[in-house]
Amino acid sequence: MYQAKMRRSNMNTDTRQRTMKNNAKIRTARNSGFTLIELMVTLAVAAIILSVGVPSFRAVIMDNRLVSQANQLVTSIKIARSAAVRYQRNATVCASANFDAAVPSCSASTDWSNGWIVWVDKDRDAATDANEVISVFGPIHDASTLTSGASAFTYDARGFGVTGAADITLCDSRTAETGRLIRVNTVGRTNVQRQGCS
Repeated sequence: MYQAKMRRSNMNTDTRQRTMKNNAKIRTARNSGFTLIELMVTLAVAAIILSVGVPSFRAVIMDNRLVSQANQLVTSIKIARSAAVRYQRNATVCASANFDAAVPSCSASTDWSNGWIVWVDKDRDAATDANEVISVFGPIHDASTLTSGASAFTYDARGFGVTGAADITLCDSRTAETGRLIRVNTVGRTNVQRQGCS
């Protein structure tokens, strides 16, 4: 009888220990998730961070767009300069209204926003031919403007500017010092700096 009581006692102890282990597992499983309140607080913090970060990220994108467009124009001017030396003929980068034509030509416009071309006057007839066009650049982004006092920059066979100095202003829809001023000096070298836009 004493042994029977001991067996029941041991069985109860084993049952209690198993029950306690199972309860501990259940509690651990319940504590590994998020409550609704924790989730709502996390979403609120994320919304605040996004509302602060998105406008400044937009400014970064617009700044990068301006830098990219300015670099594209400076690159085309350098292409014209090196092509003049390579072909030993005058090379021109100019504003073009028909950049997408079979044989694009220069326009007399000082608005470079519609695109521009780089060409070498191989036959010295002062007109663009199909085999003379080196590079064609399409319009810049709709929100940007690209204007200058000159409609073209021409380089001689030594790589020196023929047309003289001029400034090209690149602005977008923002104001203050967000634009770029591309200076082409009398020798034909370029310099890019910040420019106030209105």
